Amino acid sequence: MEKSTTIINIAFFSYKFKMIKKYILTGGPGSGKSSIILDLEQRGYATIREAAEDVIKYQQALGNKEPWTNKDFQIWIYKLQLQREKSLQNPEKVFLDRGIVDELAYCEFRKEEPPKGLIEQITNLNYQSPIFLIENLGHCQQTEVRQEKLEQALTIERLLEKTYRGLGYEIIKIPPAPLQERTDLILKHIERRCE
Repeated sequence: MEKSTTIINIAFFSYKFKMIKKYILTGGPGSGKSSIILDLEQRGYATIREAAEDVIKYQQALGNKEPWTNKDFQIWIYKLQLQREKSLQNPEKVFLDRGIVDELAYCEFRKEEPPKGLIEQITNLNYQSPIFLIENLGHCQQTEVRQEKLEQALTIERLLEKTYRGLGYEIIKIPPAPLQERTDLILKHIERRCE
């Protein structure tokens, strides 16, 4: 009886502490994060798309032309991102187009208070360090879902770096380059860490 209890405890311990490795791609608007996420997905990796873009598209489909002007905009993004991260189905690793920490930087950019529960959630994250900061490509094309101009995108990039560093994360900057080169650079950094 004692031996079987020990085996069950070991199995539970192994299951409980087998964490999904979450790698964050962050950066200002228009830096190429979503393209890298698509490239990773094409290569067979588990990914989570950016929540903000989907919130904007959904709200616009409902008739709200500028959802970013709504006082609940950051809350909508935070809730969708949290839902997506909680719904992961045990891949060994997953690449995220932005993390929950990004919401904190965006709140600072918009001069808003963080959504209720955000700070508590951030203290419980299990993101892998380093965080990959996808650097701006030298331009920021405005679209229906991206209203930021280049100078705003660069400000957001700096705030994201400051916020992640402030929470103790190492940052690896991914410079402008052709798409697959940027993706390869990220994967090489991860491989080196696992050796």
